[in-house]
Amino acid sequence: MRRIFFVVALLLAASPAFADDDTSAGALHKKGMAEMEAGKDDDAIADFEAAVAKDPDLAMSWSSLGHLYKKKKDYAKAVDAYEHAAKLMPKDATVASNLGMAYYRNGQEDEALTALKKACKLNPKDADIHNNIGTILRKKGDNDGAIAQLEAAVKLAPKEADYWNNLGIAYRNADKLDDAVTAYQKAIAIDDQNAEYHFNVGAVYRRKDEVDNAVPEYEKAVALDPTLSEAWWDLGHMYRLNHDDDKAIDAFNTYLELVKDKSPDQAKNAEDEIKELGGTPSTEQPKKKTKTKKKTKKSKGK
Repeated sequence: MRRIFFVVALLLAASPAFADDDTSAGALHKKGMAEMEAGKDDDAIADFEAAVAKDPDLAMSWSSLGHLYKKKKDYAKAVDAYEHAAKLMPKDATVASNLGMAYYRNGQEDEALTALKKACKLNPKDADIHNNIGTILRKKGDNDGAIAQLEAAVKLAPKEADYWNNLGIAYRNADKLDDAVTAYQKAIAIDDQNAEYHFNVGAVYRRKDEVDNAVPEYEKAVALDPTLSEAWWDLGHMYRLNHDDDKAIDAFNTYLELVKDKSPDQAKNAEDEIKELGGTPSTEQPKKKTKTKKKTKKSKGK
């Protein structure tokens, strides 16, 4: 799935004329904006915090604080800052969207949906808002609602591969496998170097018992990301169904190497699969001895 992200809005609108007093709320906000643009996030936060302490109605400072807290993964503070900004700018779709995603990152899915749906009403043509609503609905088990939102997202932004991938996941969860394949293929046509997309379509082909279609997708996935353990596991099963036992053993052994230190249960399953195929798990193979080269004495020149 397309990993969900905040709509980055720094609200870099032209600042109104502020007093020359360097300690005024307006001057502190202006200083904070300059520091944020320069990548001095901690200094910017300090200035924005000082600005809103002096003037709690400074919406742009609250919004900028929300962005910086989010960047630091302090989602509770991001929520608080964006809530202040949203109250001061109730008709700003970007602020409402950012608040929604702050809620989501803070584990408040219901509040996230409320904020994002408000953002969608304010700006119904924002594809990213539809995508984010759809992804949250899917995670909450509302596949029909997710599909409606994600279909809107790809209609508004048909060249966004992640939107198509997210739509494919929703179709797959709703058991609309042919539609899922079509959506994943759209994502791959836009970005064929994403291992996740190839893995996802391979998994649907596997569910459809289309082994010959699944194998090349899984092979592409592991070629792009050799650490994608799930793809190696599925690939092992596909090779086994094709009676290509040697390749299946190699795939399961690769999977075993990736999971053996993380999940003993998964490692045990891989070992069992390998033994059933007549192979030897990598965990039971003798370690290869490395040959040490003998040092040759150099003759001293006269």
